[in-house]
Amino acid sequence: MPDKYEYIVNRSRDFITLINREYIYEIVNDTYCETIGRTRDEVLNRSVPEIWGPDRFESTIKPYLDRCFGGESVHYVERFKFGLEQRYMHVSYYPFSENEGGISHALVFSHDITKLGEIEAKLMNYEYRDPLTGLFNRRSLEILLDMELEKARRARTDKLRALLFFGIENLTEINRRYGHSIGSVLLENTGLRIKEAVRNSDYVFRFEGNELVVILSFLARETDAAKVAAKIIEAVSTPYRYRENDIALVCRAGISVYPNDANDRESLVRGAVAALNEAVRRNADFMLFDPGMHDRAVQRLSMEGRLRHAFEDDQFELYFQPILQANGEVEGAEALIRWRLPGHGTIVPGEFLPLAAESGIIEAIGRWALFAAVREVARIGDRYPIYVCVNMTARDFQEEEFPEVVQSALRQEPPVLPQRLKLEITESECMDRAEVAISRIRAIGELGVEVYVDDFGTGQSSLSYLKDLPVSTLKIDRSFVDALIDHPEDVTFIENIVNLVKSRGKRVIAEGVSKQEQADLLRRVGCDALQGYLFSEPLPVAQFERYLEHHFRRSGHSTVSDHPGGDNAGRADADRGHADTSAAG
Repeated sequence: MPDKYEYIVNRSRDFITLINREYIYEIVNDTYCETIGRTRDEVLNRSVPEIWGPDRFESTIKPYLDRCFGGESVHYVERFKFGLEQRYMHVSYYPFSENEGGISHALVFSHDITKLGEIEAKLMNYEYRDPLTGLFNRRSLEILLDMELEKARRARTDKLRALLFFGIENLTEINRRYGHSIGSVLLENTGLRIKEAVRNSDYVFRFEGNELVVILSFLARETDAAKVAAKIIEAVSTPYRYRENDIALVCRAGISVYPNDANDRESLVRGAVAALNEAVRRNADFMLFDPGMHDRAVQRLSMEGRLRHAFEDDQFELYFQPILQANGEVEGAEALIRWRLPGHGTIVPGEFLPLAAESGIIEAIGRWALFAAVREVARIGDRYPIYVCVNMTARDFQEEEFPEVVQSALRQEPPVLPQRLKLEITESECMDRAEVAISRIRAIGELGVEVYVDDFGTGQSSLSYLKDLPVSTLKIDRSFVDALIDHPEDVTFIENIVNLVKSRGKRVIAEGVSKQEQADLLRRVGCDALQGYLFSEPLPVAQFERYLEHHFRRSGHSTVSDHPGGDNAGRADADRGHADTSAAG
């Protein structure tokens, strides 16, 4: 490091270090060394676990470093022990590339915010708590809200915070009817219900009288505050049983969000109070200060509620899009889920699966699609020699019991040959905890079921990685196909990919083929199969069967029973989990 830069770094009161991928310190400044009580020579070229101990390194420091080496800027607040004293530090990890290559180091800045941490500790004192409920009081709200806003201002990501004001409308009536002692017990218990409904990182306060307040310390999106408010209102509104009477609290909420609605504490509080007053005026459960955001939040909550009832109301349906060999023969189809929502028509996956993932029901939807697709293959039976691809999530491939779920699907009555089912996982999801995913793919392969990598070319994997990937087929992402005609140079690029993939003994399917020119080019560069609207849009079951009937009648293709493994003996093998694993087509 040049002398002038070294001088600047060492003059900084922040801790500054540069750590390489071997977790070795390459640069440390004077402030860091002085604070941990070591000389520069005692730290440089030594590993992080040597300095902080292996337990602290593995549990706290290493996960952040690994995220940083993966390209993510990481920020968090943590308490560290320096000798006999403890300090609160705001730590930031930034990816650093040396010589314009890949990420080679993590540049770590740590800023001492001990005074803010000491304030947080003081809040445990009686003067900062409400004596009736034990919750933080109004004075605490002012301090902690300021602290959270300061954290948000410093953060490069995760900047959203929300303030939720809850008013219990009928507390005065309860006090009059049942006595103040009962009202106090209910108020205390309401505070406990709210605390159980939020995370440990959130804060709950008694503001004054019948008003309770929540600070949400992290939000993925602004509308999530409404989801939390609805959850809290549901918990608070559950009736209490007292002397043969049900006592239900009437609770409403007003919500303001930082930085969208306000940038300072007082304005944020005013916004939440104004939203609460509007909720009371409208007789609504909650209101967001921003009317547009409120409408989006209500729509999202409504859609989530309808999604949870979609199973019991039998609203999900599978569509099938044919996959054709290069010679034009249909070899299989991709199963694509649709949601038939009354009053809204048919909703495609991109509009509801992200919400299903956030709501925790994506796994159930995936299981339904898997079993429904296998049942459809069984139903068409010997008439058409095709396989069906089903999209699964990274979460499915992380679960140890997932191969057993696949086997259960195949063993439905009547059982289905394993080679007639293919599972798809996207390239990016396959790379998420790749070792576990690969292990699960191998276990599924042992059942005779092949796994395809979907959206290939959009993830971070290298082509050399393919030789270790136990999949039979890669599906080239439609973005490459779309560019073929307008960007002729992409033809050579795709041809190179196809050749390299096929040299690894794997097949290539091109998705999103919508024009004849694309199909001709893709056949010319060696794609094994094609899929897209040029051949057929995704079809509901009845139309898909008519498509197959027309296709196979025209081609004079034989049925599955005429193919090896298509007889009853083959079905028995499938029931035992021993079947031919060769690729269909």
